[in-house]
Amino acid sequence: MKFKNISESDYVKLFDLIQKKDKSLKIFLFTGQVGSGKTTMIKSFTKKLSVNNNTSSPTFNIINEYKDDNKKSIYHLDLYRLKSINDLVEIGFEEYINSGNYCFIEWPEIADSFFVDKYININISINSKNSRDIDITFH
Repeated sequence: MKFKNISESDYVKLFDLIQKKDKSLKIFLFTGQVGSGKTTMIKSFTKKLSVNNNTSSPTFNIINEYKDDNKKSIYHLDLYRLKSINDLVEIGFEEYINSGNYCFIEWPEIADSFFVDKYININISINSKNSRDIDITFH
């Protein structure tokens, strides 16, 4: 699915479309250059999932855990700083992606070999200051 000239206010609609297509998808991989809006999109998605606390980039923490209204965990991972598969093992990466909970993963390239089950890739390209092109691929 490709979308052109999408603004931040459209992100919740994108999440609704994804859920309508396949509600069982829990692993979301976000790619795009620095500043393309990966964290901003994840904030919109977590808000839709009833996360009431402040969603922020886990660049330094690597993993942020949020709770929805039902106290169910939602994981937000930023793998940008990881250098090897061993780093993924050390943070317990497989436990997160096999938890059955939503996992929103920025910079997932280092973990490509872990994604064998159903997941979705969302590539964000900067169109202009307030506009993005979004390419969504279901796997």
